[in-house]
Amino acid sequence: MPLLRERAAEAVDPAAAKRIGVALAGIHSGGTDGDTTTAGPNGTIVVDGVPVAVPAGVRDAVVDLLQRFADGQSVVVGSTDALLTTSQAAELLGISATYLLRLANEGTIPVEYRGTHRRFRLADAMAYLEASRAAKAARAAARPPAP
Repeated sequence: MPLLRERAAEAVDPAAAKRIGVALAGIHSGGTDGDTTTAGPNGTIVVDGVPVAVPAGVRDAVVDLLQRFADGQSVVVGSTDALLTTSQAAELLGISATYLLRLANEGTIPVEYRGTHRRFRLADAMAYLEASRAAKAARAAARPPAP
């Protein structure tokens, strides 16, 4: 089963989402060996009946993926070195393409050129997103409480 390509999966039907949610509730409450809050640095994922030992980061990513399905979301899985178009990166970041190009021109977000077309690495877009969220949280924490 080849897995080395980007995949998009539509949201699962409500019954499947509920089953996934119930299983995740067991994980989060410590009801299984895959408890993500108290387990050691590694976890075990069972694929087609075959247990696979994985690092904690992989386990957490799989749990996050399953949680998104349980929440009724569609999911795209890809490599962090995947290149995004300006429109794709802007949509991912929740900003306009014009603002993204301004950030790229300022050097805030790295950009690569393929001919005359700009491309953004998924990893760079995610790093910008995390940094902007952290900055927003820091500003909110520094703001005095409203009277």
